[in-house]
Amino acid sequence: MKPTRHIIVDLETLDTQPSAVILTAGLVAVEITETECITLGSWYRPLLWDHPRHNQAGRSTSQDTADWWVKQSDAALSEAFCNDYDAIPISLALNSLNAWLQLNPYPIWGNGSDFDNAVLQHAFKQHGLRWPYWRNCCLRSTKNLANQLGLHVEMPEWPEGKIKHHALHDAEYEARILAALLRAFTEQNRIYVTIPAPIAKFEIADVAQLVNLIISEQRGAA
Repeated sequence: MKPTRHIIVDLETLDTQPSAVILTAGLVAVEITETECITLGSWYRPLLWDHPRHNQAGRSTSQDTADWWVKQSDAALSEAFCNDYDAIPISLALNSLNAWLQLNPYPIWGNGSDFDNAVLQHAFKQHGLRWPYWRNCCLRSTKNLANQLGLHVEMPEWPEGKIKHHALHDAEYEARILAALLRAFTEQNRIYVTIPAPIAKFEIADVAQLVNLIISEQRGAA
């Protein structure tokens, strides 16, 4: 399996629309190999959203999403809503993220891309930035495709000590899911050739020679 590099993004928001208020944003850049998912870098920021001067004007909230948040863990709620000390204005966050994405020019995976990527694209446009839409990829669609093809995917367990619905922790976990999916697709596309025992004794220096020997052996067996 050829090593490939990717970015996985996860957002925590106050709506499910592209215009949603962004509470926190987490992205991780990884290199996926046949055996590892190596973290190359990460970007994480909590954003101001109810500050008198930095309230994400023009972005939306919904009661359904607020009701959903009430049901989440105290740790997730604290990270999303009580991190004002580290939170920064959305304009500053987006300019920082834009620079980070330029330094990490890899496909950007959302779960799915019609949410995380769409919210960021909307926010980028709102603040005069160009979202690299040509890099959008959808983790949910890839999972669904693997299921439809009947692939065996060894999904990772949720890591101990990490907080569900913490944007960076979710992105890191989803990177491991992507790695598992890519390995499953690679395994599906491999071609296994069993070399008959008599042929295995020869030193094969040419692929064509190997193919001819296999064909001859199969004809002899017939």
